[in-house]
Amino acid sequence: MMTTMSIGGLNGMEGGAIVDFGAEFTAPPSQTRSSNSNNNPPAHALRPFGDVEAAIAAIEALDRDLRKFELAVADSLQDHIGLQMAQITDSALARGWEPISFVQKDGFRVYRYKAMR
Repeated sequence: MMTTMSIGGLNGMEGGAIVDFGAEFTAPPSQTRSSNSNNNPPAHALRPFGDVEAAIAAIEALDRDLRKFELAVADSLQDHIGLQMAQITDSALARGWEPISFVQKDGFRVYRYKAMR
């Protein structure tokens, strides 16, 4: 019997396994509030990484058998040369994952990675 595997999430993204590495950056309230009447935050609020070393440590902690995952990175790590994202991406490449896309959000980007062939 074949099963489908959803994208894993390092930061509480919908549709994936939740792996919380305690990133230091907390998304603005508009990003973490649910639409319920109590206006309570969802169980797993998206918390982008604001530190290169923390993002690399999270990637290195992942199971190598993981086929896909998402990584939220604060805009503060988007330097004009791209050095900080190069370090993060290099750690993913070294473990067998390649970047496939990203989505710009308010204050951060969500990068998607998949296992290389």
